[in-house]
Amino acid sequence: MAYCELECKTNFSFLRGASHPKELIARAAELEFPALALNDFDGVYGIPKAFHCAKKTSVKLITGASVNLEGHPRLTLLARDRAGYGLLCRLLTASHAGKEKGKAVLTWDELTAFCAESAASGLFALAPLEAELHRLLPLFPDRRLFLTLQRVLDGRDAERTAKALWQRSRFQVPLLATNDVHYHAPERQRLQDALTAIREATPLQKLGHKLFPNGERHLKSPAQMAALFKDLPEAISASEEIAAQCEFSPSQLKYRYPSEWLPGGHTAQSYLEELSWQGAKKKYPEGVPSKIAGIIRSELDLIAKLDYPHYFLTIQDIVAWARSQDILCQGRGAAANSVVCYCLEITAVDPTKVNLLFSRFLSEERSEPPDIDVDFEHDRREEVLQYVYKKYGRHRAAMVSAVITYRSRSALREVAKGLGIEVGTLSAKKLQKVFEERAAHSATREAARLVEELSEEMSGFPRHLSIHSGGFTLSADPITEIVPVEPARMEGRTIIQWDKNDLDFLDLLKVDLLSLGMLTALRRTLKLVGKELHSLNPEMDDKETYAMIQNADTVGTFQIESRAQMSMLGRLQPENFYDLVIEVAIVRPGPIVGGMVHPYLKRRRKQESPDSPHPKLEAILSRTLGVPLFQEQVMQIAVDLAGFTPGEADQMRRAIGAWRSSGEINQMLTRLENGLLASGLTQEYASRILGQIHGFAEYGFPESHAASFAMLAYASCYLKCHHPAEFTCGLLNSLPMGFYQSHSLIDDAKTHGVTVLAVDPQESDWECQMAGDRTIRLGWNMVKGLRRAEADQLVAARPFSSMYDFLRRASLRRDVLLRLAMGGCFACFGLEPRNALWEVLEFQRRQLPHQGDLFLDQNYQKSAPPTAFASIGDFTRIQEEYAAYSLSTHGHPMMALRKMLRVPKLNTQTAKALPNGSHLTVSGLILVRQKPPTAKNMTFSTLEDEFGFLDMAIAPDVYEKVKEVFLENCFLEVRGKMQRDAKSFSLWVLELRPLWRENETPELFIEPTQYFH
Repeated sequence: MAYCELECKTNFSFLRGASHPKELIARAAELEFPALALNDFDGVYGIPKAFHCAKKTSVKLITGASVNLEGHPRLTLLARDRAGYGLLCRLLTASHAGKEKGKAVLTWDELTAFCAESAASGLFALAPLEAELHRLLPLFPDRRLFLTLQRVLDGRDAERTAKALWQRSRFQVPLLATNDVHYHAPERQRLQDALTAIREATPLQKLGHKLFPNGERHLKSPAQMAALFKDLPEAISASEEIAAQCEFSPSQLKYRYPSEWLPGGHTAQSYLEELSWQGAKKKYPEGVPSKIAGIIRSELDLIAKLDYPHYFLTIQDIVAWARSQDILCQGRGAAANSVVCYCLEITAVDPTKVNLLFSRFLSEERSEPPDIDVDFEHDRREEVLQYVYKKYGRHRAAMVSAVITYRSRSALREVAKGLGIEVGTLSAKKLQKVFEERAAHSATREAARLVEELSEEMSGFPRHLSIHSGGFTLSADPITEIVPVEPARMEGRTIIQWDKNDLDFLDLLKVDLLSLGMLTALRRTLKLVGKELHSLNPEMDDKETYAMIQNADTVGTFQIESRAQMSMLGRLQPENFYDLVIEVAIVRPGPIVGGMVHPYLKRRRKQESPDSPHPKLEAILSRTLGVPLFQEQVMQIAVDLAGFTPGEADQMRRAIGAWRSSGEINQMLTRLENGLLASGLTQEYASRILGQIHGFAEYGFPESHAASFAMLAYASCYLKCHHPAEFTCGLLNSLPMGFYQSHSLIDDAKTHGVTVLAVDPQESDWECQMAGDRTIRLGWNMVKGLRRAEADQLVAARPFSSMYDFLRRASLRRDVLLRLAMGGCFACFGLEPRNALWEVLEFQRRQLPHQGDLFLDQNYQKSAPPTAFASIGDFTRIQEEYAAYSLSTHGHPMMALRKMLRVPKLNTQTAKALPNGSHLTVSGLILVRQKPPTAKNMTFSTLEDEFGFLDMAIAPDVYEKVKEVFLENCFLEVRGKMQRDAKSFSLWVLELRPLWRENETPELFIEPTQYFH
């Protein structure tokens, strides 16, 4: 007699189950279970992950859920067939609808209504001993209701058995043996106890009966369960009976895309073909090249064979609608390998400019849906999302969830609290530093060891569901027939219970509608200069733009503005669009770890000749000088020289990305190595290729993705080069975004001849505006703490006749007014900052006791400051402007500090003129502190002054000496050695000291340990 466990909770019964779905499936396979049912609280969250694992075993996965029934113990429901599963999803959706997050509940009326449907015959109900069987029996007739019984050796087994037998006799309900499983193996009981403490927000020592009395709720073998229930064999056989009838499998879930909007006389495929050829003629007005036409036909044939035309049409429709609303958008990622996507204007990369590999995007062997990511302007993406909801209906459209998991620090903090260690309000990061000290005072023996062990086990456990950055699921049928939907915390959003990986496991389609700040900035800039994106130097060959890029003058641009990218620009010296594609891709962990950067740079500088030991390699690697920088190149090598099919090559790429330590990846790499050797390549060359492939286990860009981003990088650089004021204005109005804050953008714009005017009550709008040739007027959006509605009121109320008129008609908070006064905002009224501050304080003082004084206006305007205020100094002026706007129109703080302090004469600009290896001392403001995991424990930073930037590199031994000074000061004096490589400059740090010490300079009332902005 085979036993099947039908009551089992995973860690997706948040803070209840203590095992991953894959662990339960693996253990069930070890114990030779014929079937295993998962029924987490209020959802089917863990089913896709369990299904993905179960496919590799002989264990039959049964889908279920534990439903919170109002005023009644929880009821377990199991899906018998596809219709029953759909009903279960709708029932779970109803339990979440309109409820607080994590408070799902189903009313009896709702359950009764659902059970009246014909699909209810596809559900089994498993009721606990406390259930109201007389109410459940009419809802689940025909032996679809079972009474569960557990024997968990807690001293109450006999009592429970007696009650179960009495209930069976009275209601004629069959018994079902279960073990109420909460973890896969006995050793997980400790973690389950800790999870209970976290859930109940009560130290473990005080939980009492809220804990399970022992560690018996693990998966027990069929033989163990049969022995426990040897007097009730029918309770064991009932599990086999139910499992045999549960025919539903997640493999039965298939999307059917909405198609009612197709033009008459068209199928989805025929309409896709029509749009594709129309787009091709538009892209190639002088005639579609025969090579491109052949690629289009082969792509369309594969799309038809795999039945994905609706998916492509859906993306095309969304993109077309966005463009009709003047919303900039662009597809990226693997989709840029598709000529059909290019013709449909989903992607913007001309396939003649890059090496396409369609199998990177879609292949028959991979047998999974394509993945098209589309970026939209970040401040208008919500319009696109609402369009999707409106067109398809919320019953057919929902966003994909993102599973937020416990990481090592958060797990440490939660487990420590659960074990009674006092953590107070310490953040997870701070607790990690003082953990040993706190654990030593715990009442729990060996607390430190326990916490470390349990937090390690808990790391990776699901914490809660969030909203995916832009993943949508769509269906012609109600989406709630496929997966339960629940409200997200964000108003107006609903999410499904699965994340993007779950959809991949089930081969279900999604669309990724993402946001990109640079698209917002580009659209705003283009509007100011009166141009369209596609009309910006379509050949992407502007010499002035590339000269600017080669000088690493890329502050504020897209992708190539970071410290590391600027350093690479100085060395790589891009001269054309493809160089820019390489630049975007090469500063990634993959190429760095794979040792590809230095060989490429040497060959580019002609210090090393590109080797092509095989004619086929010449065709694949010639554009990257014999170095495989892109995933597509590795795939093509596997196809052309090792006999892989395109689909197998993509499987290898995916396996490399996951880099499993054994199994599939090792077999594929061995096959690749043998294929390379059989093609006549030397062992040394084959080993070098395999070593470089290891780099792709780290994060890296495919060529198609790099090309998509390079287009936006070029557009941003072209606008910065030829329209610096408009570009900066667009950036300021699109913040927050990018690598730099507003003060750096402003200071950089000034070096390009741009004039920046301060916020002015008489002139400023909400957004920054152009105020003449190469002149920007800052907007109210730059003011800290000022709301849009308040600014709109100010704009509508102007002009103001005086400071008093402004104060009288402006409904601004006191803190905002004080910042504006000291930030110099009221210079238009002829007031210095301190005088303006006095006016604000005097106005507010007189306001309170004279609410009914008819002569207040007259009295106020006759008043004057009791004494003349001294003008504020340059540093204080700049500091107050930073306090008000996070920037200063009067200059960089270092400009003022040079007048006040004895600082090194060198600045970031003159330092770069020194020979390589020169020892120097320079000072400035620290902007960035980074310690990349691929940098061998090196620390990097950027020093800024009024003349620009200088990168700094700090070796591990130096870092330990200067760590405190480096982390706790914003203005530093740096001694180091200049490193030059072509037009790339950095300072190898030898010593750091604060620019001034506490109490050393009284007029500097900013503490040196503060961040300036």
